[in-house]
Amino acid sequence: MANSGSTPPEYPTPKQASYANVTASSSHQSNLPFDPKRIVPIGTYNEKDGKKVLGFSSSENDRLAASWKLTLIGKFSFAIPHPKGIDSGLSSLKLKGPYSWSFANPSHIIIKLRGGGFNMLWMGTLWSLGDCPMRVFKWTPSFNPRTEAPLAPVWIRLPGLPIHFFDHNALFAISMIIGTPLQVDSQTASRSRLSMARVCVELNLLKDRIEELVLEFDDTSHTQKIIYERIPDYCNYCKHIGHSIEGCYMNGKRTRPPPPVRRPTPKA
Repeated sequence: MANSGSTPPEYPTPKQASYANVTASSSHQSNLPFDPKRIVPIGTYNEKDGKKVLGFSSSENDRLAASWKLTLIGKFSFAIPHPKGIDSGLSSLKLKGPYSWSFANPSHIIIKLRGGGFNMLWMGTLWSLGDCPMRVFKWTPSFNPRTEAPLAPVWIRLPGLPIHFFDHNALFAISMIIGTPLQVDSQTASRSRLSMARVCVELNLLKDRIEELVLEFDDTSHTQKIIYERIPDYCNYCKHIGHSIEGCYMNGKRTRPPPPVRRPTPKA
């Protein structure tokens, strides 16, 4: 595994190598044998359509995925930089908290974060590492390099929100109805703009969006409008973020664009 930043002890840093070398077997690394006394049985064995099946319950799957909650996928569409370029690129972002990264395949890297760096990197959406553009997506247990999860950070506005709801706990509760709360902007946090609250939530792009909700308190019923900012399109045909099904070239409705022309890097 290739790593960078304030790397925790469980992520040892190997020598820099190409993707091929990283994924090749290495005889000098210390292997970890199974200790039957420490194994906790999980999963249920079955057979379906002549194939062996090992099924995991929702609680088992959630437990296995828990340590990967703050994990992002970095996707390089046309070229992936050398590991040193990835290291220096991530380092230049000055992410808050420790992080580590590893190749997932020749076009994707997996970035595991701990702390405030997760929101910063994910909400940026597009970054440049080693002169190569990298798009960022949230990792899910169903990660498939050929598709992208329909999840995106989206800012919402709550105009006319009663001022006593400019409370971190109240904003979290309101945002939970809309998506998964990520953060509030500085003016909402400082209560310096009481005309509206602004919150960033993780939105499932395939679900219907809530346009308003009702807040009930005392003898009052307040209808709260929700305004979404720049919701990205999601194509349900090719399972990618950034375009609609009408603009997808995979289904033949649009001509595939040529790859960008890359100018040679000037020599020093």
